Amino acid sequence: MPAPLVGRKFGVTVIPPLDPEKRKGISVLGLSGSSRQQPGMSKSERLLMRALDTYKEYGCKTTFLRLKDLVIHDCEGNYSENPAYCTYPCQSSLKYDDDQMQVVYDAVLACDILILATPIRWNNHSAIVQKFVERMNAIENQYSWFGNRMINDKVAAMIIVGHVDGVQHVAGNLMNFFSWLGFHTPEVAIASWVGENDEDTTKDWGQIESNRYTQEDLSNLITSALRLAYALKHHTAEETGGNG
Repeated sequence: MPAPLVGRKFGVTVIPPLDPEKRKGISVLGLSGSSRQQPGMSKSERLLMRALDTYKEYGCKTTFLRLKDLVIHDCEGNYSENPAYCTYPCQSSLKYDDDQMQVVYDAVLACDILILATPIRWNNHSAIVQKFVERMNAIENQYSWFGNRMINDKVAAMIIVGHVDGVQHVAGNLMNFFSWLGFHTPEVAIASWVGENDEDTTKDWGQIESNRYTQEDLSNLITSALRLAYALKHHTAEETGGNG
């Protein structure tokens, strides 16, 4: 008889941290895609901050951006009129004096690891993450239309938190997006948590904290992204274990 299903085995794969000397010089960008009004209200952002704190302990340089705190105008679809009109710097950045998307572009281009945190909104990522995705067309189109690859040897990973379901759908969309941009994904690229059908969000953080699978995934995401970033930065094979 087949063995009874008892769920995912815990602790089977524990990815060790990179050697201390190799961690130096790795730059990590954390992007929060939550629309919550106050810092600390967002569970996905709290997990992101935990990851950034760990990277700081490892001696990495960290940068944090909350997308909702920036003025980011909509993508105006210049590509749809003519791909040659989707340029970098972005036309919207040049058109609107108050547009702050260049802050995001600069941070993305400067990092070795990008971790994007998003809640699940109706089985998808948040609206502000979608705006980020669309405005990143200016970066992606530099390669697809002009032959200038702007994203090289960078690692992307995701933190996804929500209720009922949607993690795989959100992760699939974002991994496709990061792949088109030229990012690499580490061995463990996603840390997630999905709440119960009762949608009582007041219980969420306690359940996230006590969920050993979410915590294990977050730890492995941190270490596998760091190992892959080092390997890409130094073009070594022994640390990778990721997919390019």
